[in-house]
Amino acid sequence: MRTIFEDTNLKAELEDAPSRGNESKYTLLLLWLLAIVFLTGTWTIYRWVDNRPALEPPPPPVSVDDPKQTTEAFGKFNRFAKDGNWTEAEAMLSNAGKQRLVSEQKSLRDSLMGQFKDLKIAEAATTLSIDRSVPGRVRQDSYFVFTDEGLTRTETKIVPLVLMMEEGRLVIDSWSDVTPEEQKKAEGGGNSGGKK
Repeated sequence: MRTIFEDTNLKAELEDAPSRGNESKYTLLLLWLLAIVFLTGTWTIYRWVDNRPALEPPPPPVSVDDPKQTTEAFGKFNRFAKDGNWTEAEAMLSNAGKQRLVSEQKSLRDSLMGQFKDLKIAEAATTLSIDRSVPGRVRQDSYFVFTDEGLTRTETKIVPLVLMMEEGRLVIDSWSDVTPEEQKKAEGGGNSGGKK
């Protein structure tokens, strides 16, 4: 036997059934739309990441022990000298190298080229001789071919360049076998001497 309360509950459930069906349809439609938006967004992000160029690896730390870096530094210095860009070449000098120019009271061109300073540099390159025997320094010979304005005379000079690391960059520390101190001794009449 049913009570009046059960009849009321049954009647209410029958009346609410159509509205609940509409709610479930809207909920289902909303869930499908969310799924489509999620899949589309995921695919878009995947394609963006997949087509994006890879990041460049960081450059190797500056080191005198890396032959590639030292070769590039010597080559850069020689190009500056060949092109007559002495300001940039002087910027590649170490503090001791700059001090040497001050003590000699010469420009880098005068000090490096010596008696050929008035001739044009036709070619500047490094030789195959390289010395890494002193820790923290690399010595490599560079040859310079000089010519006059009329191209009637050519001269060649080999200059030993010494590269070292200073303040986190590779710099040219000296450009001859003779240090300024040895040169002063030789000029002062001492019996020590060296080749330039």
